[in-house]
Amino acid sequence: MRQRRFRHDTLSALDLFSGFGGLTQGIERAGFDVIMAANHNSYKVEVHEANHPSTEHWIADLANRDSSDYHDVRDLPAADLVAAGVSCVNHSGANTMKAYAEGLTLFDLEDPDYDDRVTRSERDRATANCVLHYAATHHPRMILIECTTQLQSWGNLVPGKRKVGDGSTYRWWLKQFKNLGYKHKVVFLNSMFFGVGQSRDRGYWIFWDEKLETPDLEHRPIAWCSFCDTVVESRQMWKTGIPPTGTVCYGKQYEYRCPSCRFPVVPQFTPSLAALDLSNLGTRIGDRDKPLALSTMARIERARQRLGEFPAVLMPAKATRGSERHPWQPMSTQTSQQETAVVFAVDNFQGIARGAGDPLPTQGGSETMALLSSAVIPFRKNTTPTMHAEAMPTVTAEQVPGLLFASWYKQNGSTGTETAPHPLTDPFGALTSRDTTALVFAEWQQTLAERRIEDLKFRMMGPHEIGRGSGFDPDFGDYHGTYIVWGSARDQVDGYGNAVTPAVGEWIGARMRTVLHREEVAA
Repeated sequence: MRQRRFRHDTLSALDLFSGFGGLTQGIERAGFDVIMAANHNSYKVEVHEANHPSTEHWIADLANRDSSDYHDVRDLPAADLVAAGVSCVNHSGANTMKAYAEGLTLFDLEDPDYDDRVTRSERDRATANCVLHYAATHHPRMILIECTTQLQSWGNLVPGKRKVGDGSTYRWWLKQFKNLGYKHKVVFLNSMFFGVGQSRDRGYWIFWDEKLETPDLEHRPIAWCSFCDTVVESRQMWKTGIPPTGTVCYGKQYEYRCPSCRFPVVPQFTPSLAALDLSNLGTRIGDRDKPLALSTMARIERARQRLGEFPAVLMPAKATRGSERHPWQPMSTQTSQQETAVVFAVDNFQGIARGAGDPLPTQGGSETMALLSSAVIPFRKNTTPTMHAEAMPTVTAEQVPGLLFASWYKQNGSTGTETAPHPLTDPFGALTSRDTTALVFAEWQQTLAERRIEDLKFRMMGPHEIGRGSGFDPDFGDYHGTYIVWGSARDQVDGYGNAVTPAVGEWIGARMRTVLHREEVAA
């Protein structure tokens, strides 16, 4: 075994723009030791430090030389992996080619005309260059960058397009990594396929030293192929090319298919119901002290028209038409603003409307196989319900749940202990000869369409729900989880909305770690 290049016994990592720590959580779970995290926001650094006490923390702006907290990224310690969720806000285009033609950063260029043209958002995008500067100085063996997929359009403005670049700067950026001796792959992933109740499309740029083997970065989620009538490891396949905006979304630009018959499949995903706190159904609209705005009432009515057969709906306050979600779908992408409301048609869920972190009470109904044979599992019209210990069909927007609200859990008869409850979108655990799996369910009294709009209940989604929907397990107020957070709702939502989904970071990090581990063993 050769002596390690860096002064750490484990594989070391840095998180350059750590935020609430989603990427840090992911790569730590994958087996990396995050030795340092930096962020310009002191509140986010404090939250990160409370949850990662062994990591060195810096309150530092790594991009803007004019900031009082500026710190040159080149002075940071060396590590095996550098991770960065680069800024992805307000990605409007600006003319940056002059800066790069002269070998300067956006903060080095002295050009009054250029300064008038460049936007704050383009300076945000310069955070991607911080990773490049770090790589040029320390040459980490691997690099992981997360951003919106629109990073691919970074460059000169396309004539007639206010927010679309031509990708020239993006291509320049990638070429610099190649010149430094890196190979790379861009991976497009949606968080809802990683156990997170949020549909969040993001791009992940993975770079590795050209001397290393290529990591396995093909996403092969489990899915049910109705044509082959079996569970398969699906394959990601393109439906279209990448548009000029750089936008890549699941369902539009790519989909998943069966590797055998090439039939489109939908991988198992997590519904927003897993994140909702059903102990609080909100206030009846007709009883509110302050009436809802006319625009909000119009959105509620639109949601009732689209999803009237459901007992609840998630309604983004600033979204475009057609973005409402029912609870059996993942919630829409969460941003830095608290902009999602929940509308309920029900008054309760027959005694089990509990907080999402609360255990279910002991229930009867241990005749599991009989219940399964009665087809109480959610099923799609004109398809066969799942039976026995098979994986359930994926719940999609077109499905009509046969069981309107349910969980399953396993009980050990000898000890009286229970596992944590699972939503019905989870596959069952091993079923034994003993009756150990119970179903807990409740039907709603009325649907959205059946109730008058003033009788519906309305509330904003709470920060702890947004946290769960972003892949965190927050510990805040009456909601008890493992991740420590505090502060105003606005601050928490901003932290969660900008965070990298931990589970996706873990999936990528594990594949990167495998390559580094093999290199260490071979050496």
